[in-house]
Amino acid sequence: MKTGLLRFCVILCFASLNAGAAEVRSYQAGSETLVYSKPSFWATIAKGPRDLLAFTENSFSKESLPWVAAVTASTLILIEYDQKLYAGAQKIGGKLNISTKDKTRPFLKIGKIPVLRGPTDLGSAMYFLGDGWISLGLCAYFESYGLINDDWRALTTGHQLVEGLLVTGFATEALKLSTGRETPTASTGNGGVWRLFPGLNQYMAHRTRYDAFPSGHLATGMMAVTVMSENYPEKKLIKPIGYVLLGALSFQMMNNGVHWASDYPLGLGIGYMVGKAITSNSGNRIKKTASVLKFYPSLMPGQPLGINMAYSF
Repeated sequence: MKTGLLRFCVILCFASLNAGAAEVRSYQAGSETLVYSKPSFWATIAKGPRDLLAFTENSFSKESLPWVAAVTASTLILIEYDQKLYAGAQKIGGKLNISTKDKTRPFLKIGKIPVLRGPTDLGSAMYFLGDGWISLGLCAYFESYGLINDDWRALTTGHQLVEGLLVTGFATEALKLSTGRETPTASTGNGGVWRLFPGLNQYMAHRTRYDAFPSGHLATGMMAVTVMSENYPEKKLIKPIGYVLLGALSFQMMNNGVHWASDYPLGLGIGYMVGKAITSNSGNRIKKTASVLKFYPSLMPGQPLGINMAYSF
């Protein structure tokens, strides 16, 4: 009887261990192993308020103060030269025959509602890089790939991109509604007039008078690049390709009069910090350094030259 009970307890313990082990999956990422628990879409979205708070706290932490100072300084410097930079961008765009108009158009409608839209020339293609369809397309890609291949890392990335869109959108809209800066096309003075805390009705009725600062397009784009590169650190091309595309978007938004250059530093900073907050606080991702066997010489006074061995895991 006791032997049977002991065997039952041992089997139960091993079953519990195996059940716990099945709750995580490991993915090799260069010299690191990324471990993911089973992702839940709604649980990820529900973390939005917590990650928004983490983004705010991290932005003003001691470690972030140098970056906050850099964003502030670069914004103030660019404000001084905004009008010249705007004129210069349009001059370059004219020489390269890049349109100053947004020529994206709907390709598919359901009734009067456009369900699919896209660019029709180079200028609109560059501007379309910051369109919501791009962000939603990335979310759909990772979600679909994750579901089809039962890939928890891809599903987590897709969930985090959706959460990032919500958090970034809330943060940038709150700042736009607070700063009330004119866009270049709607400007009534050099660099655009700032009207702090315009009324919500006024803001919604005349957005171009109030929604320049900061750039929500760049914030969303930087968030997406950060989330993808954090979840796929072995994909070394994500950052350079992402940054080049963000550069093209930045130029075109000045060329078509949507943003000033000084709208960009804070937008980029928000996107990066939101992306880092989401991936760091997800609870679904744990970095583990791969096991490494190292040899190094041993130099001890009065002892012959030797070799030490170290194993890290």
